[in-house]
Amino acid sequence: MSFWGKAEEYNSKETRSLSLRSRRPFWVKQSFLHPHSPNPMHIVILWAGGSWISNIAHLLRDLGYTNLIAIDAQESQITQALREREIPVIIGHGKYQPKADDILIYSEATKESPEVQSAFQLKKEQHFPMKIWNYFEFLGELTKYFRTVGFAGTNGKSSSTSLAIVTGKKLIPELGLGIVGALVPDLNNKSYYLKEDKKSEFRQLFDFIFTGKKLPYELVKKYYFFLEACEYKRHFLNLDLEYLLITNIELDHTDYYRDLADYQSAFVQMNQKTKNLTFVLDSFEAPEAFSKMKQIPLKHWELDHIRGKPTDCNASLVAGLFQELNPELSLEQIEKEMKPFKGIWRRMEFLTTLPSWAKLFSDYGHIASSIQLAYETLRNRFPDHKLLTIFQPHQTHRVLKGRSDFQKALASFDQRAIFSIYTAREKLSDFADEPLFQEQHFQSFSEFWAYFAKAVKADYLDNFKAVQELLSSTDKETIVIVFTAWDLDYQLRTWLHLS
Repeated sequence: MSFWGKAEEYNSKETRSLSLRSRRPFWVKQSFLHPHSPNPMHIVILWAGGSWISNIAHLLRDLGYTNLIAIDAQESQITQALREREIPVIIGHGKYQPKADDILIYSEATKESPEVQSAFQLKKEQHFPMKIWNYFEFLGELTKYFRTVGFAGTNGKSSSTSLAIVTGKKLIPELGLGIVGALVPDLNNKSYYLKEDKKSEFRQLFDFIFTGKKLPYELVKKYYFFLEACEYKRHFLNLDLEYLLITNIELDHTDYYRDLADYQSAFVQMNQKTKNLTFVLDSFEAPEAFSKMKQIPLKHWELDHIRGKPTDCNASLVAGLFQELNPELSLEQIEKEMKPFKGIWRRMEFLTTLPSWAKLFSDYGHIASSIQLAYETLRNRFPDHKLLTIFQPHQTHRVLKGRSDFQKALASFDQRAIFSIYTAREKLSDFADEPLFQEQHFQSFSEFWAYFAKAVKADYLDNFKAVQELLSSTDKETIVIVFTAWDLDYQLRTWLHLS
């Protein structure tokens, strides 16, 4: 009998008891189950330096998978952390050639990479039933086997997801898995949670997804999965949710969404797709098409390390969810377990006191309202200090769409600087029809950002040395907050020996 015939025979005998939407034939070579055998297949994680997708590599390593390969374009503290877990890391694309029995999990940012293109070509030409998932497609597979709660919204989804995971693992015994797009101090600076004493059960779930290996039916939908749900390109529609929390809705990802109505329509689709309830604050202005919605009153929460309106909003929503999952929980019990929560990486995170005695904060803020909120928080906390911001724009589309809002938010600070843009997913040719680009004849992104810096009365810093010089000129009366998508934060931590 051929290999394929044996695979079909195995599939009919061993998986007949479980008929689920995502079931696929068991075709993977036996070496998958014995990763130390010669030339085993690999689970290849692409864009592994991203805080989102790196957690998949760590999670799989925790479950005992040793046949992992992580690939990224550049070194970072995240790729260093992967190496510390003895996960092989390849820096640079085109150095690894996928095999027919490999499994690929990739970020959308690497869709055009040689590895992903080669895998799809191999699947098409050789007719191999390869498993190739983008990050959210893979999460979608996972959510089919858990009671999944998605945390969505323009602002606050990472913070609310982290708060729910850290608190939920103490209050919700059935919480088995959590994934968030930021590093969380309370999770040992990881971006995921895995219920330690249930690893053997989760390994069976993952083996079924990867190979079709027999899965005990009682494990399906046995545990809760708390997951940050990203709306970009409607990715969250891949998810199979029982509950949805929405922090707020404000136009974002303008490289994809045409306008606010288009952006809202994605949340409407997710709301309608969610099986049970959508939790929102009672001040939330829901689109007319929203259904199965539970409005939660805003309450002040006394937490030890983080305060302010965003924290109150996130904590109120999380508490509403917990009381739905377990009506016997009181608000006092919930607040007691929330109290020690330390916050998350790069959300108004205090990095260090500089040699000049200026205090340095890092924040992911990438839309105007986030910048304004950070200003108000710092001004209230340090009323007599000078506030200096260094803003690294995250995508030209965002700033072009909300240029006046960014100008207003940045104008609040006593001193401003613009750092070279983080241009993920963008090319200069994308803006050929933009009136401002036609009028000013920009030949590079640097020219545009120098123009923007002048418009907001800011210094333009086109390299990291200029950032170092600016920070060295501060004094003890200065509070510095750096808004950055990613690479500037990494450069700062490396320079200050914080990573």
